[in-house]
Amino acid sequence: MKLIETSKASLTQATYERLRDEVLSCRLTPGERINAKELADLLEVNVGAVREALSRLTSEDLVVAEPQKGFRVAPISAEDLRDLTAVRIEIESMCLQRAISRGDVTWEAAILSAYHRLSKAHQVSAADSLPNDERNWGYLHSEFHESLVAACDSRWLLRLRAMLFRQNARYRNLSVSLTASDRDLDAEHKALMEAMLARDAGKAVKLMTTHIELTTDAVLRHVERSGLFEGQANQPARYGFSTRRSPA
Repeated sequence: MKLIETSKASLTQATYERLRDEVLSCRLTPGERINAKELADLLEVNVGAVREALSRLTSEDLVVAEPQKGFRVAPISAEDLRDLTAVRIEIESMCLQRAISRGDVTWEAAILSAYHRLSKAHQVSAADSLPNDERNWGYLHSEFHESLVAACDSRWLLRLRAMLFRQNARYRNLSVSLTASDRDLDAEHKALMEAMLARDAGKAVKLMTTHIELTTDAVLRHVERSGLFEGQANQPARYGFSTRRSPA
């Protein structure tokens, strides 16, 4: 019985992580309706695991549960993005300042290491002007930003920051795919690293504010023109993502 329960828990967790990745990357598009049975068949898992995963994503405001209608991917909007941006800047700034005042040599070394790994992932393919491995880049990007605030001593600030960072991931992924050739992201991250290591809180906050606002501006400029914000409310289930399983 214990083995069965462990297997069931592992399947549910794996399904949750897979669906969260698809939502955050926008492969499950904003506003897209989700049929739990069809999705379970597509992912080759049981319906219970999909429903549990969708319930968890609902609690994270990444999926919306509608009475009598089922689930759909949470929509995105210009208003939501502007509000999210303002709150993110406030929380990130507090985390950065506290990290700078409390960080030690180990914290500094972790920032240097995280930046080095991310800078390698900034290599761009001449064919499509996008990072060679978008999934790997996303992980390393998150790791770098987490390293900057790792010395912050407030558990609640870090928890709020993580939640906001995840919410912003969908907008950020849209921005990266649309404007990869318009921004020198490596230079932006390098400047952030240097300001943190120099313990220059004012400069670090200013750079982070600009870094976040550039993403917001890019999404608003490109996505609002496409009509994505307006046309997402009742998108049917399409499941345009690949079903190839990631390595364990």
